[in-house]
Amino acid sequence: MMGDELTFLGFWAINDALEPARLRSQLEDLKAAGLDGVIFHPRFYPNEPVYMSEDYLAIVSEIILYSKSIGMSFWIYDEDGWPSGTAGGQVMARRPDLRCEWIAWERGANGQNGIAYHYHHAVSSFDDEATRLFIDITHEGYRKGLAPEAFDYVTGFFTDEVAFLDGHGITVNKGGLPWDSRMPAMYEERYGEKLELLLPLLFKDGDGSECVRVRYWELATDLLVAGFYNPVQDWCAANGKKFTGHLKAEENPFFQLSYSGSAFQVLKGIETPAVDALERYPSNHFYPRIAHSVAMQQGREGCLVEAMGGSGWGVSPESFTNYVLWLVGHGIRTFTLHLNQMKLKSQAIRDWPPSMPSHVSWRDGFPALLASLKEQSRKIPDLKGEPDVLLVTPTRGVMAAFLPQEAMQMNEHDGSNVPNNKAGLISKKFLALVDHFHKAKLHYELSEERVIEEDGVAANGKLRIGRREYAAILIAEGCVWRDDGIVNRLREAGVRVLGEGDWRQAFGVEISPASDAEEIAGAALRNARVEISAGVADSPVIPWQTEWTVLRAPDINLLFAEFDPQANGNLAVEWRLEKPIEKGHGEWTFVLHDPIAELRANGTVLPLVAEGDLTVARIPAAIVAESSSLRIEAIPLPGGESNPFAFLRGPFVVKSDSLLTEKDAHQWRTEGAFVLMSPSRHGQPDAADLIASGYPFSDRPMTASKRIRLSDDETGLQALLLTDVYADAAFVRFNGSELGWCWGPDWRVELPVGIEAGEFELTVELYPSTYNKFGPHRHVDGDRYLTSPAQYAGTKNFADRPDAPERTLGAHWHFVKWGIGGRVALS
Repeated sequence: MMGDELTFLGFWAINDALEPARLRSQLEDLKAAGLDGVIFHPRFYPNEPVYMSEDYLAIVSEIILYSKSIGMSFWIYDEDGWPSGTAGGQVMARRPDLRCEWIAWERGANGQNGIAYHYHHAVSSFDDEATRLFIDITHEGYRKGLAPEAFDYVTGFFTDEVAFLDGHGITVNKGGLPWDSRMPAMYEERYGEKLELLLPLLFKDGDGSECVRVRYWELATDLLVAGFYNPVQDWCAANGKKFTGHLKAEENPFFQLSYSGSAFQVLKGIETPAVDALERYPSNHFYPRIAHSVAMQQGREGCLVEAMGGSGWGVSPESFTNYVLWLVGHGIRTFTLHLNQMKLKSQAIRDWPPSMPSHVSWRDGFPALLASLKEQSRKIPDLKGEPDVLLVTPTRGVMAAFLPQEAMQMNEHDGSNVPNNKAGLISKKFLALVDHFHKAKLHYELSEERVIEEDGVAANGKLRIGRREYAAILIAEGCVWRDDGIVNRLREAGVRVLGEGDWRQAFGVEISPASDAEEIAGAALRNARVEISAGVADSPVIPWQTEWTVLRAPDINLLFAEFDPQANGNLAVEWRLEKPIEKGHGEWTFVLHDPIAELRANGTVLPLVAEGDLTVARIPAAIVAESSSLRIEAIPLPGGESNPFAFLRGPFVVKSDSLLTEKDAHQWRTEGAFVLMSPSRHGQPDAADLIASGYPFSDRPMTASKRIRLSDDETGLQALLLTDVYADAAFVRFNGSELGWCWGPDWRVELPVGIEAGEFELTVELYPSTYNKFGPHRHVDGDRYLTSPAQYAGTKNFADRPDAPERTLGAHWHFVKWGIGGRVALS
């Protein structure tokens, strides 16, 4: 059975004052780009007008109704920032007494280790009273404050990364455990034991420690669900709205435990279960399948993913396609693209990029890309049919062996670097098992021990969980059962119960033995790295051809301004000018992504004007023509952006004083410094290398052409394929007729029907990587599959590789290769 149509939503980051005209225009642009709707997401919102005020809600009403008029769905993100639950600080403002509590195993004043109790003032997800205040301010605020027609049109509400306490990883960051003063009474009522006496067993092994840990973590999970998720779901259901959201730390069972306990327990109470799929390349095959599995078991219409956050400005249509189709293969068909910035301030450029589709270089090709993905997805089974097997996740197994102090080595971004202790190995082995099922192309779904015991019904040869039935289940190594007879009863009911040792034979699968899970994950990333097309195998090559000629280089070039902070807090950057720069060189301007107080060029104060969202200063021709260098000095606004993104813009070319060398097959690097010169002095650009030709920072396409001849034997061929392409995307014309967009890895466009033999002109508009404009150019790895804000500052963080230097900005500038050369092929 083929899948339903894909849906693409924009995570619309509202990071500036609400201006209805701008918002309407952006909605139109997002619709033109092919998006089906938006999630309205206040993010670094400047409180103009005040969040959830009457004026704010009046403008949001207007935008919702405009979205309705143009056929765009409209979701509301339930927070100002993240994680959800604080109402932009209003919950704490009204309840400053609220506390997040945790416990730790510490050495006391007597020199003995014992339980220590801690807290800080913040909103706790365990606190249902705080959640109801949050709902009253936010959800009820929208219900009462929006125009009735606008509220009726809202599809639903999106909640983000609500985890234990305030979501900031008390276990990963402090080695502690989430706590609530109600826990002892709840534990005693549920289990008939005093929890306080058993708390040391959560931190060290001892008699009964495994049982105590399972009980503690299941109690914490239940408190999270009851404290936050159930009240929000109940409100959404009562008001006819969908409810979606993803957790923090879905990637593996060990990671999940420290933030949310059990994803299966949390997500089954969310109307549209979701996951967060970050970065640029496909990852493990466990966590995206959770959302699909829970949706099928609970009878939901579908599931959702927040996709590609932090995947970097180097995202291309090729990597975007691979990522989306990977997730489609796991049953996900609604995509929220993280994120589309309302205003591309400097902070927004660095904010877990990219901003898609509005600010990538290939945005004009976005409609074609989404249309292609929807077409390709129709060929992928949607996993609605009966599964081959249910894989039982050893959630309790991880709980039983979990020692919080050993979790602190874990990467809090993606859950990598899980320790090789008992709990960590249970988690890693399960990921390896899931990976093998995926490689074997078996239709698997996921659950856990508790769900099977509490929600499962075994009868007539099937295990039923909600709306889903399974004829076969595989119990992973490490699973822990409270009901010792559960496995026998499943078998007695005719359910095929498998262990890890017999599944290959049971399904007739031949696959290599399981390898270490970390190696599997590493191989997945290595295999996903971008490869450059070097030729098309088994395709006839056009026998007569010329070299590619640049018809039109970017008429307006860019040079990134890497400011040097001065002792007085001002900024400066200086470039050498190759003499002579002609007086008729055309207009040069200096553009900034944030306003500043003052700008000087070679000592002359220049007027600053607004150009859309940019602050712009025109540089008089005399300053350039009469100087051997151009020095820009900027004075930031008090309280404004201290290091704004800025560019010199104009009809010039940019050369490096040092050689361009290959960092890898994907990137050039150079030490600089950069020199500006007139295009007329530089000569004809080389179509095969636009970086060396003087356009390393450009975000505009280059147009190249080639004369080709088709023989009578070739006129029946259907497609043209470009080779030796270094670019994000290309738009192709054939004798002036538009063939359309193409991208890697095949760079294929369909030829017109009924071509006769003869000579033709082939033209290609070649779009550079957006990384070349926004970087971070000096990061030691250049264009990475993961880019965090800290990588622009050069501070090593959890988004860097473990062996990266502490200072991650190096001497080299990096650029993604850009050019086209070699053959044209037909197929």
